[in-house]
Amino acid sequence: MVSPLRRREFLVRSAWAAGGLLAAPRVTLGSPAARDGISRVVHVHHGRAATWPRADGTMYRDYVDQETVFFMLDEAVRHLKGGSTEDAWRAVFPLSNPESRTLGIKVNCNNALDPADGAGNEIDAIPEPVIAVIRGFVTAGGRSANCHVYDGTNTSPQRHIATWFRDRVRAYFPDVQFHGGSGYDDYDDTRDCDPRECVTWDPAYQDPPPETRIYGLALDWDYLVNVPVVKRHSQANITLGYKNHFGTIDRCDRLHPWVYDDVPEASVLADILGSPTVPGDPSVKSLAEKTALVVGDMLYGQPCSNFGKEPRPWDIFRGEWPNSLIVSDDPVAADSVMADILEQEPAYDGGCGSIRSWARRYLEYAEAKGQGTFDHVELPVGQLFDPARMTYTKIDYRHLEMWPSGADLTKVSRLENGAILLEWTHYFEGDLCEVWRSPNPDFSDAELLGASPAGQYVDNHPTEPAFYRIYRSTSG
Repeated sequence: MVSPLRRREFLVRSAWAAGGLLAAPRVTLGSPAARDGISRVVHVHHGRAATWPRADGTMYRDYVDQETVFFMLDEAVRHLKGGSTEDAWRAVFPLSNPESRTLGIKVNCNNALDPADGAGNEIDAIPEPVIAVIRGFVTAGGRSANCHVYDGTNTSPQRHIATWFRDRVRAYFPDVQFHGGSGYDDYDDTRDCDPRECVTWDPAYQDPPPETRIYGLALDWDYLVNVPVVKRHSQANITLGYKNHFGTIDRCDRLHPWVYDDVPEASVLADILGSPTVPGDPSVKSLAEKTALVVGDMLYGQPCSNFGKEPRPWDIFRGEWPNSLIVSDDPVAADSVMADILEQEPAYDGGCGSIRSWARRYLEYAEAKGQGTFDHVELPVGQLFDPARMTYTKIDYRHLEMWPSGADLTKVSRLENGAILLEWTHYFEGDLCEVWRSPNPDFSDAELLGASPAGQYVDNHPTEPAFYRIYRSTSG
């Protein structure tokens, strides 16, 4: 049976036909600067960035290609800022005297309970996006010795930036510094909370949150780059860039009632990023003002839960890994896009359910506080991801397809009877794969020919021309 495929389903940079590879798989695209006054979010996808086969005894963190992540983030930043790669990174980190500037990189090690092994195979921070950020900072003239990777979560149980994670970063940049949750131990909770060191809560709360200190080192760094993992949360519904800063404050567990329930009058997440604040003193910079970049890690992600689960393939990415980075210099716009994509993916394996109506409200408050641009598009849940549907009115959303998902076609040959023999390998070894054919090199108007678990398929009635792609089947 032949099944039609929507025209914008695949933005393909490579395709195979009877004669072989027809186009280069990597294409360097132009990068016009963002329109004045419009926040830009760049969603870059590369189907070979993360290729964990889910085989017994393997770990997802061992199947991420660093060179591919370098390429992805550089391209995203070029499209975000314009110009060459070097110019774009200098625009991300624009302050003078770059060699003396300091950078804090917030990672999400919420599940890293073992000091050596971290989270094991549970979803958690991976080092490749962090290494790419450090490389970009160095490209802009900064020094890797001035980079500080941190997660200050200091609730029980204790979290760690594990040895395996540090070792991989130090293999590229040996002098990078790391800071875990013990950074709060010297705080004196008996003294008054100075607004230069603490979160300033919105006066609208009917039940004000407790005094909350900000991680001391974060107050001193010149720049912040936020690297959240894109995942749902069992109580907060979503945990993205804003909630990642629960690891930038003291005792975030005390704020759970203001995040896990519908609090309509204000948002602790928006207040945290808007702090510290001292009216009339421009030398005091809030976390939002220091945020140079958000790099949403959706190479694997976890569409159902924030803990207790390893990554699983996403339905909306054809049963493949999402293999995406969501990049912006606007923290509100970045979370807006990540939340919309996350909500589109069915959350059937853990009872997380749909995202509640109030779960995005923090973005409305953040926008009102001048932290960025909030926008939202309604997307059909469970349908294949289509960037053409991301039609924002206030956000300039850019989707970059660096390499499509699917199998590697290892051989395409014409048989004596005129049929086409396709042979392939997929990182999900042994799984049933679907064979798609298109008459166009951009892979528009493609059709499903059939499926095979054997790594081979014969197209007995090929068209001229014929372009093929092989995708993992989600039907069993």
